[in-house]
Amino acid sequence: MATLKELQSAYDNLKTTERDLNAFPPEMAHLDKSVKTSAGRIQEIHKKIALAKALLEDTEQQHQMAVKAEAYARKDLKGTANKAQYTVAMRGLDEKERLLEGTRRTLKEAEATLKSLEDEMEALVSTQNDDKRQFGELHEVFLSEHENQVAAKDILTKKIAELTGKLDAVTLNKFNRLMDNRGNRAVVAMENGACTGCNTKLRTPLVYKLRAEGSVTCEFCQRILYLPETAG
Repeated sequence: MATLKELQSAYDNLKTTERDLNAFPPEMAHLDKSVKTSAGRIQEIHKKIALAKALLEDTEQQHQMAVKAEAYARKDLKGTANKAQYTVAMRGLDEKERLLEGTRRTLKEAEATLKSLEDEMEALVSTQNDDKRQFGELHEVFLSEHENQVAAKDILTKKIAELTGKLDAVTLNKFNRLMDNRGNRAVVAMENGACTGCNTKLRTPLVYKLRAEGSVTCEFCQRILYLPETAG
């Protein structure tokens, strides 16, 4: 139980330290937000470009088919032997020329859409790179001004690795699962007969068991409970 309490404390301190290291001044916070916003937009544009390329490929195939159809219709027109055949062939050619013109127009629109998306992507990446560069420069200064927190983070990270290495696989898996599902609070104290994790009053038999054994599992939130040293 002592290792679990120490591990929880290390995680709590690490969370506080990381919060301090992420408390950026306004200019850095603005750049950080801009980089993240650009990343989201870039992801969206990636998807749109993929769809635009697929549409362009389909449109190109339709255009090639229309080109061939128009060529065949023009050949049929040349092969007509009388006025009636010529009239029918001419109508067929007119239809194929309209179809060809339609696919040509659609193709240009698809190409323009793809070009527009690629230009937007290029501009976004360029802006994001500039923001990253500026943020990186300011971040170096920021970290140099917070050397104590940086050192504390390194110490806590190593301590967490050391403590987790002392736990058996079953206990560690339970701890990690609780950390993931219970807001990074896996090990909590009982105070005034209640679990400080979910603030639920514990049944008397469970309280007695906790006093006798030193740790129990909360029946309501499944967190690992311990008795504070000041408690009797």
